[in-house]
Amino acid sequence: MPDPVVTDLAEQVRTLAAAPEHLARRALWESLHDLTPPRALVSFTLYTGVWEREIAASGEIVHAPGVARDIEVQLRARLWKAAAIPDDEPLLPTVWLGMPRPADQGPLWGVDLPFNRPAERGAYKPEPPLREEADLARIVAPRYAEDTASRDRLLADARELIGDVLPVKLHTDELHYGPFEWAVRMRGMDALLLDVYDRPYFAHALMERITDGMVGYHRQREAAGAVDAEASWGFHMYWDRLAPGAGSRLRDCWAYAHAQSSASFSPRMYAEFVQPYNVRIAELFGRVYYHGCEDLSARSAIIRDLPNLRMFHVGPWTPLEPVVRNLGGRCALEVHSHPTNVLFTFSNDDMRREIADLHRAAQGVPHVLKLCDVETLGGRAERLRAWTDAARDVVEG
Repeated sequence: MPDPVVTDLAEQVRTLAAAPEHLARRALWESLHDLTPPRALVSFTLYTGVWEREIAASGEIVHAPGVARDIEVQLRARLWKAAAIPDDEPLLPTVWLGMPRPADQGPLWGVDLPFNRPAERGAYKPEPPLREEADLARIVAPRYAEDTASRDRLLADARELIGDVLPVKLHTDELHYGPFEWAVRMRGMDALLLDVYDRPYFAHALMERITDGMVGYHRQREAAGAVDAEASWGFHMYWDRLAPGAGSRLRDCWAYAHAQSSASFSPRMYAEFVQPYNVRIAELFGRVYYHGCEDLSARSAIIRDLPNLRMFHVGPWTPLEPVVRNLGGRCALEVHSHPTNVLFTFSNDDMRREIADLHRAAQGVPHVLKLCDVETLGGRAERLRAWTDAARDVVEG
């Protein structure tokens, strides 16, 4: 039977998601993605785990770990943010859970990808399995599969808890959209840095095999009816317009393109060993968001040629001027404040000055002012509201 705590939260979420303010916010994001926003947008990404650990009041979460708690935390975090943070993110009603994977399927790529985790510390080190060129033959193309019995039980449990108040959907993508990051995980960054000099043919063969596998996997998801455009929006594209009947094709979705571990590559090396493979992934999708916390100023002249590029991440370590010069008018920019400074070092004047400088540098280009990657608040949750208020003041003049 429906759970009264969950259904009460769900009713609040449904009502608020349909309110004029949040419908207007959806329209703002549509206009940003169409490159015609009436003003710059403001967005703070709240990680649910941060809310649960550092913001939720003692005793506020009623349920023990399990599906009910997962749903409760999702809904409470959204309602808190909608009430406390006046940014432009629309509250959306869908409840998300993970698609159960068949227990007997084995590793996605046919090889184990272990981590060395010292028991006494939180640090870890990946252990790449590809040691020799011959090991490349061990990689198999990943296959999309579902544990249908577990899937049906999970959906039934969730819908019993929440009734028909909100839609419940499952995330299905285990691979994401970055071939180079899989190459790093399989080969190791140290080895790859030598490969691109000593045996570039091997680096290309590895990237080719990974990219072939990813393209095939995403097409399998699509053929299985497991693609949902809403699942591709994530923390950066909060809402997008979908034509009636659309949403179940790859071309309805966003791709989150990236290759952050290649930060030490020169632009020329990036153009050879990363860009062609990202292009193949980008071609599958209708719109592309490019993410990278490294300095992307020089690479932006290369990344601008990604098919369907529509939004570009400008992190705190990327100067805006060359990005505006290279990408201005081709896509929207996601312009980030420095989260550590915002939370721990900036005065209110410092914070407002940084926001104003970023906004001024991006003038003439559709952009969103962003605060993200906040993994801890250090007991200063009020700084989130202060940043949002300052950003709204700046963009609204």
